[in-house]
Amino acid sequence: MNTSLRAYLDAIRQFPKLAMQSPQQYFRRPGKDFTRTRILHLERVAWLNITLLKSTLCVELDRFFDWLKAGEFSPTKSALVQARQKLLPKFFKDMFLFSARLFYECFKAKRWKGMRLWAADGTGFRLPDEEWLGEEFGWHGNQHNRVPSCRLLAYYDLLNQILTAAQFHTRYVAETVVAQRSIAEIPRDVCTVYDRGHASHTIPFLHQHYGSHCIIRMPVGFSNTAKAFVASGKKEQIITERLSYKSRIVLNSLGLPVNAQTTITYRLIRVILPTGEVEVLLTTLLDTKRFKRGYFSEIYRKRWGIETCFHVIKSFLELANFSAYTVNNCWQDIYAHFINYNIQTALFTAKEREIKKVNKRRQHDYKPNRNVAAGLLKRFLVKIMLRPAKELKHWIKDFYRQIIQTMEPIRPEKNKERRRRLMRGAERHIYEANYRRAL
Repeated sequence: MNTSLRAYLDAIRQFPKLAMQSPQQYFRRPGKDFTRTRILHLERVAWLNITLLKSTLCVELDRFFDWLKAGEFSPTKSALVQARQKLLPKFFKDMFLFSARLFYECFKAKRWKGMRLWAADGTGFRLPDEEWLGEEFGWHGNQHNRVPSCRLLAYYDLLNQILTAAQFHTRYVAETVVAQRSIAEIPRDVCTVYDRGHASHTIPFLHQHYGSHCIIRMPVGFSNTAKAFVASGKKEQIITERLSYKSRIVLNSLGLPVNAQTTITYRLIRVILPTGEVEVLLTTLLDTKRFKRGYFSEIYRKRWGIETCFHVIKSFLELANFSAYTVNNCWQDIYAHFINYNIQTALFTAKEREIKKVNKRRQHDYKPNRNVAAGLLKRFLVKIMLRPAKELKHWIKDFYRQIIQTMEPIRPEKNKERRRRLMRGAERHIYEANYRRAL
């Protein structure tokens, strides 16, 4: 077995045991919860959640104990509900952040020019129609009705396919506001890619202030400076100008003492799309020799990876298909999806070399099928994380055998015109034509 993968799995298997050392942080009743020997002890409750509970709980429990092969009868769904209530959402939030941090510690992460390449973007999802969930997560409504709904700003490593952070907010708070508040926490070795909805002076100024970098797609008519740059015909230009009035207001509210004389320096790059349309990218990477203009079109194209990540989590992993109707357990469900996704990525990363060998024998390049992997991981995760460590190599080998058999071809890049669709209030999980439910 790959040594990096073994280190990753050994460490993440230990997280529930480490949590036992901090009961004040993770348990509803410290000193009482998970202190007795029960069928549904902490490790089983944690990994049962992370397998993603999409069927009725009775069936999920029966499958779980069948895969576990511990010689025990499955408990009742009432026992599971009570056990889950003992765990605070912080347990799964910290486990998600641990799964991302652990990836960089165990694997040799891919970098661009020595930097990790992240994308920041937002998405929304609905929750079960209960009053208390609307009070916790927020509402989305119109003149007829309102439903519980939440917005999510995610940070995603484009080269390594890891979800690194997530910020939640209501639909009445703009994701740009959430992004601005999060920049201080972005590591200095990260370059963050934003779409055109984040165009401003504020975000590049904050990145420069805190020592990280960014790339932002600018609407051609965003400002007089952008218009003048497009009209000039120049391929790139370094601009120094005073901060806009709106940016000064925002930065002052964030505690940064800027004034009308404060300036910002950034670089504008012209990009010609295959359609002939002109687009403008703003970046804080000012070294034109190290970061050549020709790199940036491809770097921004990679931003689509975060959209693909959202598709996997919302469609294949069925984020909006909740297993519970309580605030506590809905939070558990949300973070369980992120952990599941990151574990999938770790398993795929460890197999990259063998996948490349397989692709050399084929006409087209192939990659693991995320939808199939979700269904396979549902049962293999139980065996990998809860069976004795000496069996780990056997279960990993069996999992990989099926992953290699079910790989799908990598489709060429599409340049179709974007077709916007109206999402109805009674939406269901949406799948591409050649995919079916795997969970």
